[in-house]
Amino acid sequence: MKKDRVCAVVVTYNRKELLGECLTALLNQTVVPDKIILINNASTDGTLEYLDEKGFCARPELEIITEEENLGGAGGFYEGLRHIRARRAEFDWAWVMDDDTIPQPDALEGLVRTWHRLRRKVSFLASCVYGPEGESMNVPEIDMKPSPNGYRDWYTSLDNSCVRISNATFVSLLIRVNAIARCGLPCKDYFIWGDDTEYTSRLIKYYGPAYLTGSSKVIHKRVNASALSLRRENDTGRIRMFHYFYRNNLINRELYQGPRSLLHFLLGAVRESVRCLPTKNGIEKFKVVYRGIGEYAQERKKFRHYINGQLHRSR
Repeated sequence: MKKDRVCAVVVTYNRKELLGECLTALLNQTVVPDKIILINNASTDGTLEYLDEKGFCARPELEIITEEENLGGAGGFYEGLRHIRARRAEFDWAWVMDDDTIPQPDALEGLVRTWHRLRRKVSFLASCVYGPEGESMNVPEIDMKPSPNGYRDWYTSLDNSCVRISNATFVSLLIRVNAIARCGLPCKDYFIWGDDTEYTSRLIKYYGPAYLTGSSKVIHKRVNASALSLRRENDTGRIRMFHYFYRNNLINRELYQGPRSLLHFLLGAVRESVRCLPTKNGIEKFKVVYRGIGEYAQERKKFRHYINGQLHRSR
């Protein structure tokens, strides 16, 4: 049987200790990736020196690409998948994750084993993601579209320990390289939040179904394991970033979920802006929501054009 050739893609920015833990987990998999492409988003915390000191730079599996500026998660994954697409004859799968993702020892083996059990066309497979205390995180949405007879059949692959999903986050996804070649690259200008939802929705719509598998588990060591919430956020740096959250999610709703979902999210954003006012930094939170809505109105056509261009060039 032909061996599945896997290239892992890790995006990092100023989290060298977590990155070291992530790389150690990748190199100690029961099925080790053939190559690991590390996108270093212009880290300023001595990441490269740390990797050299710990012996990672001597590992032949590791290829480090250092960017001149911080491209955000979206730009980092764009660059990583761009390198894989250019070398798609070398690999069958791209395994993508952030630097704070710690795969369990058999995480990759579980993903590949699920593919061999399914033996059908898939765009990607997603691992189950847990926080440091075992809490559920980055849970993808189940695909609830009806089957030809009108019933929702998301559970038809439970015998293979997986369910069909409609999108996912870039926290341990095994993406078919042929799907990348067909559907193009992520929207790098999303910068942060929503880029993974857009890209995985695009892969499913234009290439094939995707599945969450119970056979692969990772730990996501994000500082805050709770779901994103502007109202609860107290870090002023993260508050300023939330315009990306609202802009990107509005674009995604328009592109993939239709006008009713778009209106529902828009009204929810307006309600959230008002609820934020009594909280710490409430005025700044209020303004950032409307900045995101304004950017959506101005840039929605640009992103639609970009995605259509990616699909057209990939045909």
